[in-house]
Amino acid sequence: MVEQDQLQTELPAPDTSGPRESSSVEMGRDLGDALLLEPGAEAIAAPSEMGSELIPKPLTIADVIASVYRAYPEVLASRQFLPEAGGNLLAAWGAYDTKFKAHSINEPLGFYETYRHGLGVARQTWWGGNISAAYNIGRGRYQPWYLERQKEDGGEIKVSSIQPLLQGRAIDPQRVAVFQASLRQMQATPRIREVLLLVSNEAVTLYWDWIAAGEVLEAQKELLTVAEERQAQFDAGVKAGTFKPFDQIVNRALIAERRAQVSTAEQKLQSTALKLGLYLRDDNGQMLYPKETWLPSRFPKVQPLVEFDVNTEISSAIARRPELEILDFDLRQVQLDRRLAGNNLLPRMDLITEASQDFGEPATKSDDKGEFELIVGVTVDVPMQLSKARGKLRATNAKIGMIDQKLRLVRDKIATDLQIAYQRLVLAAQIVEQSEEAFRISLEAATRLRAGFDDGYADLIKLNLLEEKANETEIKLIKAQQEWFSAMGMLQFTLGLDPLEQAIVMSEIPPSDIVGPGNLPDIQVISEEELNKLFGNDDAEDPSE
Repeated sequence: MVEQDQLQTELPAPDTSGPRESSSVEMGRDLGDALLLEPGAEAIAAPSEMGSELIPKPLTIADVIASVYRAYPEVLASRQFLPEAGGNLLAAWGAYDTKFKAHSINEPLGFYETYRHGLGVARQTWWGGNISAAYNIGRGRYQPWYLERQKEDGGEIKVSSIQPLLQGRAIDPQRVAVFQASLRQMQATPRIREVLLLVSNEAVTLYWDWIAAGEVLEAQKELLTVAEERQAQFDAGVKAGTFKPFDQIVNRALIAERRAQVSTAEQKLQSTALKLGLYLRDDNGQMLYPKETWLPSRFPKVQPLVEFDVNTEISSAIARRPELEILDFDLRQVQLDRRLAGNNLLPRMDLITEASQDFGEPATKSDDKGEFELIVGVTVDVPMQLSKARGKLRATNAKIGMIDQKLRLVRDKIATDLQIAYQRLVLAAQIVEQSEEAFRISLEAATRLRAGFDDGYADLIKLNLLEEKANETEIKLIKAQQEWFSAMGMLQFTLGLDPLEQAIVMSEIPPSDIVGPGNLPDIQVISEEELNKLFGNDDAEDPSE
């Protein structure tokens, strides 16, 4: 594979220290800015409606992926996973907030006039219980059955707590909410990486489609140029009497047909450029539609594959791919729900303690409120059927089973996709080699027949057929190169490699030396003796006589 040690750099492991973006994301944004705005880079102005953003010329795959990292809306939206998860975690911790409480309950009219006031604080403890402290005042003439509400003149200080002994002690809904929110915060990093991988893979495919569309257009223009140059010869030759008017008419038809092919290729290039503009954006997030002048002269050079151990790479891909990490976090969240459901099968048994002390002058003649009071007790609450807990336990077990099967399927898909991508890349390299050989032969045949036509050894219709065949073979060679680079992008995606790092490596590959648009060999002069041998006219008279 291309620069194996560079291409297979792993994405950073998720940062579990808090709500911040992964180093991969930060690196992509920083490198993206540097790539698109590198000082000294040859640049041209973007379309006027898009502002004054500068883009290097030619446009590289690294420029596109850096733009995706920096400004693509779906990527920017994914970066909100972290602050969203951080907010939900903070909200989950809200269950343990200290609460201020106060009350004022008065009966100013009636036989019993009473006045009760109080204020205090309370909060839930981490171990599922509650603790509170309060200061209460009770004044007035109380009903005999409510004498506990009456306080000494200095008021009462009371501390109380409730602590679960069985259900709710090891785990409770509030702790589960905190744990799950923390897991979702850690899950945000692989979710961002997943979006980056998916979007970058789409952008990579479109970029190579755009390069291929530009080369196809150039090939069609070259074919049209041949016919136009021949038409000039025909026009001059018909006037001089050396060419027949019929060939002149036929060539005009060829020109019209080839102009239509050029228009079709131009339309394909424009539509591909518009699609690529979704991923190529300026600092304000506005789309930049790449111009024809931004096209590289040729594809990068197709690199031979180095040693590639599929089994080893499958293990590496499974370790890198964020989908498995995301599912693992889902599994851990459901496991917490199952643990809570199992705890809810236990009876509710709470230890209650309450301590209070009144101060000040006695409120009654018997002075029965001045002593320190301590209350200790236990409450028990046992649902007879336990339907809720059992149902929840059954549901969570089913969810865990589903996630286990999803994990297995994703692993199998990664292994299958990797083998398919690898085989696709191997076959694409072979097709490039075979297509190049076929085009060289077709080009040589068309060149020799063109020389034979100029000397009267072949007719225009036969020459057109051979030129069209050479053009078709050239386009097949372009498509073969496009397929190789698309296959390379798919292999990098399947391996879970960092898209920006791979794009930088791909951008540093030198241009291809394969024969094709913009890199056609010089036409060699063919002697008349060789023409006679080629067209079987060894005994024929000189065609000029």
